[in-house]
Amino acid sequence: LARQWLRNESESPPQGTALRVMHFNALADCLAKSAPLLGAKRGFRCEPEALAWEHRSGLLKEELLRHAPDIIGLCEVDRYDDFFEPEFSARGYQGSFKRKRSPAKDGVAILWRRRRLDEALKRHVFLELEKGRRTKAAQVALLQRLRLSSDEAGMGGRGIVACSTHLRASADDAFRMQQASEVVSALSDFARGDEQIVLADVNSFATLNAATGGNATNVYDYFTACGYRCAYRAVGKDSNIPSYTTWAGWASGDFRATCDHIFVSKGIHVSAVLDVPSSESLADAFPERLPNRAYPSDHMSLIADLVIT
Repeated sequence: LARQWLRNESESPPQGTALRVMHFNALADCLAKSAPLLGAKRGFRCEPEALAWEHRSGLLKEELLRHAPDIIGLCEVDRYDDFFEPEFSARGYQGSFKRKRSPAKDGVAILWRRRRLDEALKRHVFLELEKGRRTKAAQVALLQRLRLSSDEAGMGGRGIVACSTHLRASADDAFRMQQASEVVSALSDFARGDEQIVLADVNSFATLNAATGGNATNVYDYFTACGYRCAYRAVGKDSNIPSYTTWAGWASGDFRATCDHIFVSKGIHVSAVLDVPSSESLADAFPERLPNRAYPSDHMSLIADLVIT
């Protein structure tokens, strides 16, 4: 399916180091269940062969490497030790991973290109507060400080913080906003002035209230109210926000929403973003929607070209 780059034509790119970042909800192997095989109402309606790990793993690798990102934020990862770490280490990446609390089997990961970025400190935060009380919520945020390689002219040693997280799906926006506040608080404490990149499936849908002066009513609004910019919106118009980032073809029907985002702190310039395929092209090509025999997840990957100054 064709995807187009959307260029930032309203701002001239500043001097600095260019980095390409990706966010991807990779669909954990343990969650890739087929309705035709299991007869499950919540299963995907694609053929079972499309969900077999032997098939999906190759497509995942192809999707993640196609545009050669420097930093990759992943969620729904449950094959880190036996797939992501060895496969991407062999291709020049280093990574970190944090699993959600049991009984969840998946977690979040961050991969970065070794020749451009050096590992520094990392931290994880379980997102467990609700109205000031601790819960048993499984969700986690992984914060990884990286330093630009000494080969980056004039920028060697400069720190940036990447964060990968996946907020709770089966909850209301008030709970997800509490989880988002924990992420923002952790970033504020951990970053210590370094620029920040948040790669997230927030399971919350943008209304742009905060951008137009209203109160934050969902996670997208909350991040923008806290000073972060949506990379897709930063390249121009509100309409640049993808029309969908997930279009899951469940046995019970389609679920389509924009719940994945790349947020950046104000000191980061966004040069371009990769749009999702048009709704018409996906619907025509794949009546089973996502995932399918040609695409390994129920979410589209998001990619942004950034400049760190």
